[in-house]
Amino acid sequence: MPTSETIRDRARARLRSAPHAERTRRLPSAARIVVGGELLSSIGTGTTVPFLLVYLDEVCRTPDGVVGLLLVARALVALAGATLGGVLCDRIGPKAVVVAALAVTAVCSVGMATSASPLPGGAAMLAHTVAFTVLAPALDAMLAQAAPGPARQAAFAWRNTAVNLGGALGAAAASVTLVVLGTGSGLTMLYVLDALSFAGFALLLALRVTSFARPAAPQGKEPAGSRAVGPGGGYATAVADPVLRRICLLVGFTVAAGFTQLQIGLPALATADGTQAALGWMFAAFMVTSAVLQIPVERRLPGRSRASVLAAALTCMALAWTVIAVSHHPSPVILAVAAAIFAVGGTLFSPVPPTLVNDIAPSALLGRYNGAHMLAWTGGFTVGAAATSTLLAAGALRALFPVCAAALALTAGFLWHRRRRYLPVPLMRIPVATPQHPLPKGSAS
Repeated sequence: MPTSETIRDRARARLRSAPHAERTRRLPSAARIVVGGELLSSIGTGTTVPFLLVYLDEVCRTPDGVVGLLLVARALVALAGATLGGVLCDRIGPKAVVVAALAVTAVCSVGMATSASPLPGGAAMLAHTVAFTVLAPALDAMLAQAAPGPARQAAFAWRNTAVNLGGALGAAAASVTLVVLGTGSGLTMLYVLDALSFAGFALLLALRVTSFARPAAPQGKEPAGSRAVGPGGGYATAVADPVLRRICLLVGFTVAAGFTQLQIGLPALATADGTQAALGWMFAAFMVTSAVLQIPVERRLPGRSRASVLAAALTCMALAWTVIAVSHHPSPVILAVAAAIFAVGGTLFSPVPPTLVNDIAPSALLGRYNGAHMLAWTGGFTVGAAATSTLLAAGALRALFPVCAAALALTAGFLWHRRRRYLPVPLMRIPVATPQHPLPKGSAS
């Protein structure tokens, strides 16, 4: 039984370690700068992404058939951009790619702001997509480098919060701008603001973050689960990694059955039911729930099984689509409730895959591993959008959500059943920050 002296020693140790424990929850300064820049650029992106089709139609006067071709081309160049981003990241380093891609994206946003016809507007949009998808894997790699070890998942959680909060603020700013200035002048102003947000992010990184090598694992070892690679390793080597394949397949499936339907399936259903006016409330419910819950949820995850967390995430997504499936004509309230439930799943899911990808990536293939992860997102979105469009054309859109709910629930059950075998032992659990000061001798008795 512990003596009174031992109890006092434990209490003193907890008091001494409390400030250090608080510091372990704080992100390194470079990671805070990256997340802050993402918040800034997400505000700009949030002002423009919801209005892309409006821009092509009302500003560029693009015919409907050409709009469809541009959207297909956009999906293809996104795949090419993600692939290129991974290669460039490995060759010249994440920071150089991120700063250059941000600058090019800013220039493309200016191009969209100054275009008033289909050809220059479509070309600027496609160039913007390439630059943005080149940016994504390099930005993931840069954030992973800035926040090694147990801080990495927290960094990606904060990034998810920044993206959702920035998107919500940008959408609100866009609504006010369009009301005040009208569609034509308003959209021009929004793309200028978008360009300024990307340029500001590039300047922030160029001035405040120095290029750094990836932190070496103890005793010079590669990360747990990574494969030994030679100097000629490329995407073929990355795809040969069974853990990366497993992660990317899960990401692609979840994006197709989950996130794509939030962005495309639900708006299509609401439009078919004549409740498209509720879409603003639906996306607001998703973004606010994500922003409010992400960090409190993240602080309770260290030490838990990653497969169990992913299973819980997919269960929430399945529940959200079940709510839609059982509602014959979803009302604005039902849409908002489903989006909020889905957001809970998103807060659980979003930080886990990028953290895992960077935990297993060999130093020589850090960019390509993140590129493969981005390709899984882009490919999943393309497949999900194609399935939604096919069902919409066939007049069978309502069958989409029961099928997606069942698929997500079955996958969640599989993950739960395989939670002790889905990942290698060193990767099985979300890392816990190491205490800065051990407890006094004898305190474990």
